[in-house]
Amino acid sequence: MAEKKANFVPVNALDKRPPSKRDLLHGLVRQAPFVAKNLQLYFRNAWRRRVLRTKVDLACSYCTQKEPDVFSHELPMRQTIHLLKRIRKETDSIVITGGEPTLRADIEELTEAARFECKYRSLLLITNGTLLDRKPRILRAVTGLVVSLDALAADPTNPLSKPAALPKVLENLELAKELLGSPRRITISTVIEQWNIGEVEKLLDWCGQQGFVFAAQSAQMEKMPNLALLQNPQYQVLVDKIIERRRRGVQAINGTPRTIETLLRFGSFECYPTMFPRVYPNGDVFYPCEPLRKVAGNLLRDGSLKKIFARGKKIYGDIPPCQGICYLFGNVLSHYYVNDFWALARDFIR
Repeated sequence: MAEKKANFVPVNALDKRPPSKRDLLHGLVRQAPFVAKNLQLYFRNAWRRRVLRTKVDLACSYCTQKEPDVFSHELPMRQTIHLLKRIRKETDSIVITGGEPTLRADIEELTEAARFECKYRSLLLITNGTLLDRKPRILRAVTGLVVSLDALAADPTNPLSKPAALPKVLENLELAKELLGSPRRITISTVIEQWNIGEVEKLLDWCGQQGFVFAAQSAQMEKMPNLALLQNPQYQVLVDKIIERRRRGVQAINGTPRTIETLLRFGSFECYPTMFPRVYPNGDVFYPCEPLRKVAGNLLRDGSLKKIFARGKKIYGDIPPCQGICYLFGNVLSHYYVNDFWALARDFIR
């Protein structure tokens, strides 16, 4: 099934700036785990019941990856490891996302190969958190974990719901904290919609109490932000609180005051999508970005991201001026990295 694919996102793979700047960026990645593309596809109920025998439906209304044409077949483990080695030639940081990567049967072996065989220095995995207890070796391999959580209110009355899965996710977060050795290696990523603004505020406080990194962005509907949120006073108060806590440094929050302001209040930014290229399970690489559905090449066939992007530019032209409509953390971060790098670095280090 397409929904179980694990995708690979090299972090800043094509950065050609002086080493001192690369070192600084590596620091940014360590201090603020990359959570771009963390609007995940959470799988059909029937498939879960038949194959995994679970009773949890985590399908998100705001998912950006529902269209079948963006999916690719999975490669066997050894070929996937070969793909990871190809990516490693151009970056030492990678994010494994999906779909839900923990649904892949050999995900433990793949994360171990990425970390210990391919020698990735930064290895993040984005998950809904429900299956971590079944795949504990993941937690011994990754350098950081990003867990998607949109509310703290459990609701056991509907077994096929995300609220019903909450107790299991919280239990698995305790396991992750123990095996990772520090709550700061866990990011709680939440997506803000009209219905859960109050819950997100509770999540913000809870992350501070637990020591987890808090990360937030608004739901994207058909790749567009919900501008109606800006008319909601409760949303504005929440954004103010997130920014102020980050500015004062009272708890760990992903991003900087300026990137959070741009992300959550839909400010202007220029996207540089090739800075965070996405490699699909069969090695396909999109150019310039996944939403445009244009595959420029295959990493196993073409050999390098640099070569693929050069080919994509030749075929499809320069990156189009999209006016910054995809309000995802990585997209906003790329704007500040290119246009105001040193101010961005100072904000992260503070």
